[in-house]
Amino acid sequence: MKKKRLLPLLLAGTLLLTACGNGDSGSSEASVDNSGSAAVSGESGNGSGETSGAGEENGSGESFTITMMQELFTDQAPDTTNQWYQKMEEMTGVKMEVNFVPTLSYVDKITAFIASKSLPMVFTANGNVLRNNNLLMALDSDGFWALDDYIKDYPELYNFVGEQVWENSKVHGKIYGIPRLRILPRNGLIIRQDWLDALNLEMPETFDELYEVAKAFTENDPDGNGQNDTVGIVTAYQGVGNRGWNGFQTLATAFGAPNGWAYQDGTMVPDFGTQEYMTALKYIKKLYDDGYMNKDFAEINAQARYENFDKGTYGMVFGVIDDVNARNVNLPQVVEGAVATVVPALHEEGKEPRCNATAGYNGIIMFTKFGDEAIKTEEDLRKILSYYNTLATQEIQDMTLYGIEGVHYEVKDGKRELIMNESSNSAQLTVDMGDIGQILMSAAYMRKDSDTEIQTALYDTIEEREAYCVTDASIGLESETYDDVGSDLDAIMMDAAVKFVIGSIDEDGYWKEYDNWLKRGGEDVIKEFTAQYEEYKK
Repeated sequence: MKKKRLLPLLLAGTLLLTACGNGDSGSSEASVDNSGSAAVSGESGNGSGETSGAGEENGSGESFTITMMQELFTDQAPDTTNQWYQKMEEMTGVKMEVNFVPTLSYVDKITAFIASKSLPMVFTANGNVLRNNNLLMALDSDGFWALDDYIKDYPELYNFVGEQVWENSKVHGKIYGIPRLRILPRNGLIIRQDWLDALNLEMPETFDELYEVAKAFTENDPDGNGQNDTVGIVTAYQGVGNRGWNGFQTLATAFGAPNGWAYQDGTMVPDFGTQEYMTALKYIKKLYDDGYMNKDFAEINAQARYENFDKGTYGMVFGVIDDVNARNVNLPQVVEGAVATVVPALHEEGKEPRCNATAGYNGIIMFTKFGDEAIKTEEDLRKILSYYNTLATQEIQDMTLYGIEGVHYEVKDGKRELIMNESSNSAQLTVDMGDIGQILMSAAYMRKDSDTEIQTALYDTIEEREAYCVTDASIGLESETYDDVGSDLDAIMMDAAVKFVIGSIDEDGYWKEYDNWLKRGGEDVIKEFTAQYEEYKK
């Protein structure tokens, strides 16, 4: 079998390239234009830790050293001799010896280290690494520790990640790493609250209410300038990687379709092959025909749809809901007094909401079993898992969010305020931590003392949506047929959806395109998915 990852696992590593508003004091996931690696070793503390960590578990009272490797997204690796690193070692009983590798050369470095059997104990595997054939062959040769028999012994860690994300992150049916968490119910609509207020409208929650708001935003002059220059909704429909947030899949899942794929009646079923998906297409077509969404939805890219919203022309935008923070930075610069917020999970009248969930993670933290620097024994593996269990505690999460009082934050009026670095526009905590957040593990989002009303509302909405998440059943599955002709198959159904919405084909024409998809390889993809699902997930 070809050792490649199918699209769903690819998406797990690429859907969330923008910042997640998760309080991760490491870097954003952006590329840097350099190569090579910078090896950095942390300094040893006294191991007297305030929180039970790996050193204490062994009863030695000494720091346990963990060799690590992760991507470097900034120009310079952090100085791991500073107070933050020393305090972390003191609290956990673990000395971090980290090799920071620039992101542009990271996959090549992984490949080289696999070949030379010199991977460190722990390393981050992003989406590209998880698709690397060398890594997958090493995995199939028992080169990495499977964690299935261990993780429930570490309740802080297990509960921190959550059962669904552990399940989503499996490779070949096993847990080979700790997921780097991202928001599960992330896809949705951002809306102009000031326009709702101006037109005396309630926040839409049902499809009928959403349509009426889109109509009012288009026809009732919400910006009050006396001109017919506003439109209800803007979105972009380019690329398979956009399906999760471009509105089509969000609406289809809310109407009852699978989130990507579902296992039903003994077979895997794609969302675009269901009547519920067609219902969503008809709804989108009505918005399109009536002029309540952008006519160029199939032509503009993801960046352009946000740029258009930020100009103040549109009342709603499909995207990822945590981008509401950026909208509230950009939009008021153009429209004074503009306020963006998040639309609740949509539903049909009388039915519960359904949210098309993301995979809930972006890459995993893996544990090496072969080579000179590997984790040789179960005892050492448990020490490392104990360390990550400690990282999941609130005390350590606060260290990644606020740092040390007097060094990284001050308490004012009962709230912690980050101290800024004098020579940069960044918080001192960000400067001290650097990119280490990629391998230390952090929550998908964390509430902070400095949260605005909008941020608080966002986190409230996320927590409300979690009860309505619908998981893509194909996450982590493989298909040789899709590896070979997947781009052609994707194009057939994406083009069919666009053609239906703009009126180039009718419903019969759409189902003819679906039949074409089946004949061109879709039937084999379904069979291969079904076999994989029944082997690894059923």
